[in-house]
Amino acid sequence: MRLSETAAEVMRSSEYMEICSKLGETALKMVGAKRYVVSKAIDIQRSKQESQYETDEDRALKLIQIMPYWLDAQVKLNNHKSDMSRKEIKECKETVTRFNKIIRTMIDEEQCSSMKETMDSINEVMLMLNYTRSEIEYASQSFYAVIQGMRHEIAAESALNWTPGVELAEMTNIEDDLNGGDIHIIYVDDQGERFEFNIDIKATKISAYKAKEKNRRPGYYVVCSGFDDDDFCGRVLPEDRTIKSKCPYFSQQIKEIVAAERQRRSKAQTLRRAV
Repeated sequence: MRLSETAAEVMRSSEYMEICSKLGETALKMVGAKRYVVSKAIDIQRSKQESQYETDEDRALKLIQIMPYWLDAQVKLNNHKSDMSRKEIKECKETVTRFNKIIRTMIDEEQCSSMKETMDSINEVMLMLNYTRSEIEYASQSFYAVIQGMRHEIAAESALNWTPGVELAEMTNIEDDLNGGDIHIIYVDDQGERFEFNIDIKATKISAYKAKEKNRRPGYYVVCSGFDDDDFCGRVLPEDRTIKSKCPYFSQQIKEIVAAERQRRSKAQTLRRAV
């Protein structure tokens, strides 16, 4: 994944040149200007795109385009959340979630071969677009956390799709993600009863425990991914044999969730009869 090469192509484009000529040299020298000009140029390019097929370059462009808005949103949520309205918080969370989805898809499509290569590529493109050193350090820490979470989600999703009884395990939409769901699951038990639910994947048992304690609402299910650092062996994703070895673990987790879902259904039916 060489984001800097993609950014360089954008800066040679007619769309970028046209925006620069309108802004003038003084405006372009302002701190942070270049990143937003590149983002706008990408926006114009994508609006002209006719093909619905998404390439590796398309995903790289989407990542560069949203990067400045993601950084702004991340800083606001981390440092100024107490001063923000609910509407502002939701908008920032939506931006962060869109960014995370792009990273997740890039990992899923094998655009990120190793953690080091991915982090180096991100740092390189940020330097090119005149992000400050402090911004790059802050973003790098956040990127690393995002990539860690996304690779655990993808590994868990892959294992779930190999787990008996699971008809489908796929990434949730943005709205469900905002409500805490990472993976949407369709499961059919031995009697043919069908269940649909979302699960929140956490990278460690501690983070899974904390999430459960924080949010106890009915229908919210948290599952530790079951993978540790040794399973990844320095790669972004584990090998298939390692992923498949986690199927018994996920089978047990799903059965526990299904038992809870049965209780929810039973209570709902009881309430309907009472009414």
